[in-house]
Amino acid sequence: MGDSAGGGLAFLTIQALLARELPVPHGVIALSPWTDLSTSGESYIRNEKIDPLLDIENVRWAASLIAGSNQSQLRLYDPLISPLFGSFEGFPRMYVTAGTADIIEDDSRRVVKKAQDAGVDVTFEEGLHLMHIYPLFFPYFPEARNTLDNINKWMQTIFTIKYTH
Repeated sequence: MGDSAGGGLAFLTIQALLARELPVPHGVIALSPWTDLSTSGESYIRNEKIDPLLDIENVRWAASLIAGSNQSQLRLYDPLISPLFGSFEGFPRMYVTAGTADIIEDDSRRVVKKAQDAGVDVTFEEGLHLMHIYPLFFPYFPEARNTLDNINKWMQTIFTIKYTH
């Protein structure tokens, strides 16, 4: 599980495990995952003035730090740093959330589509008019609490605990 850049790192980790033919987790949860360091999604512009947590200038600055001193626009499309551009073949089940006021909303939507096209079982939850990583604000928004409850229920469907005596 990860939120924002941590969600992107969760996807990168699974992609690396699959590339090495290693076991993967039963599922992955990503809250507003940052998956496109090139900032090519329309939501980077569409939601910039309404997302209270992120702005495109700071996102691009962070991307430049990750891409390194030899940064080029092509490097930002590298699937080794932008999981959106990697493969989702063989991925475990996914639960992805995004707020419709999140500047990286399209990162989530594009990952969900790409994973579904690869045959992955994906649950997507949209937070209407909510910002980046909205589930973490559960004390303030009932929608955030509802999303966390939905994630808990989803986790219960993929993890069964068997007790033996």
